[in-house]
Formats: sequence, C-alpha cells, structure tokens
Amino acid sequence: MTPDDAAPLACTLEAGSLEERAGEWRAFVASSVASVEPSAASVRLVLAESESALVAAAELGQREKRCCAFFDVSIELGGDTRTLVLTVPDGAEEALATFVALLRS
Repeated sequence: MTPDDAAPLACTLEAGSLEERAGEWRAFVASSVASVEPSAASVRLVLAESESALVAAAELGQREKRCCAFFDVSIELGGDTRTLVLTVPDGAEEALATFVALLRS
C-alpha cells in the first residue's frame, strides 16, 4: 500500500451518530472490559470472561472499522484472555488518544 492508498485519518460518522457510538463504547467498556491498556499507537481492551463480551467486541470493532477505516482492529485469543486491539498508523496518535479518553469518560 502506498501513502496515497492509506485510509483517511478521519471518522465518517455524523455528529449525532458519533455521540451515540461514544455511548456504545462507554457501555461496552463498563460491561465487557476488564482493563484498558493504552500506548501511543494502540489500545488493548482485555475482555471480561464471557462469550457475550467477545461477541460485543467483534460487532463493535467491526462497526468502528467501517467509520474509522484508519484503525486496524483485531481480536487476540490467548490461553486465558481475549483482547480487542485497535491500532493506528503514524500520524493518528492524537485521534487514538481522543478515543482512549472517550473510553474512560
């Protein structure tokens, strides 16, 4: 992929939808996330030990990828943990920091 092919560093949700999505993320963190582990270029959301947490992570992560195409969204399956990971490319660290702050608000 060349720099010209890279996804734009912007969210495509409109203001009303953005506020609704923020509420979904807050509810997801409150109900399904055991810990939030941010770094400069990624945030790892360690999931609660339930099937519903895993399903919610997959659904919300996929919808986030649709509106914020620059996010790399993945789920890591460990022996004892399941983690939703959102990573951003160089230049999008501020967007990630804003997202992490939203998760914690």
